Amino acid sequence: MRVLLTGANRGLGLEWVRQLAARGETVFATCRQPEKAEALQVLQRRFPDNVKVFPLDVRSQESIAQAVDAVAAHTDALDVLINNAGILFEHERITNLQAEHLEVSFQVNAIGPMMLAKQALPLLQRGKRPVVFNISTMLASLTLKTFSGYYSYSASKAALNMLTRTLAAELRPQEIIVVAVHPGWVRTEMGGPGAPLSPEVSVQGMLRLLDSLTMRHSGRFWTWEGQEHPW
Repeated sequence: MRVLLTGANRGLGLEWVRQLAARGETVFATCRQPEKAEALQVLQRRFPDNVKVFPLDVRSQESIAQAVDAVAAHTDALDVLINNAGILFEHERITNLQAEHLEVSFQVNAIGPMMLAKQALPLLQRGKRPVVFNISTMLASLTLKTFSGYYSYSASKAALNMLTRTLAAELRPQEIIVVAVHPGWVRTEMGGPGAPLSPEVSVQGMLRLLDSLTMRHSGRFWTWEGQEHPW
């Protein structure tokens, strides 16, 4: 399996790299500043044949194009694109909500993943059972959003969900699977120390889901445990 992953320097992204490489997959791991990603560099040294690291800032169209070109220099196809990079602004209320935070959130959490999918599409079209695996969140669920806060994160991830549905419909004739996935509330820098789920367990579940995906799963919202999530 050849996997392109964003946000690989910490949290869930780093755990994706660890578990994918440990089972022999090829991971093209990206983040904004690889030279500062010490834990990712450790994994690259541990799995030199499996982990390739490239710079990628999902807010930059030029950076996205350069990263895909760099990946294409190493492989003629991709089997999986995992859009994992994300940003969250905490303690948002209507009284302190900032337009800049909304704009950045949409750029990182919704626009970037779609532009990366666009650039990577030729590689995915040549992959084996190709999958676009968009990391979403329960906070993006319109059904479950009955509490305040997380304006920027919730709205931008809800946009990602809609883009997932739209892309899945367009790519269905090409048999490219596109899903949105809630990874659970995970103990990462974003999720906080009080979260009940470890990155290891979350990624283990998401890997089982990834392995089981078929076209019938495409265009739907899933949890890390493989259950369908309400939109």
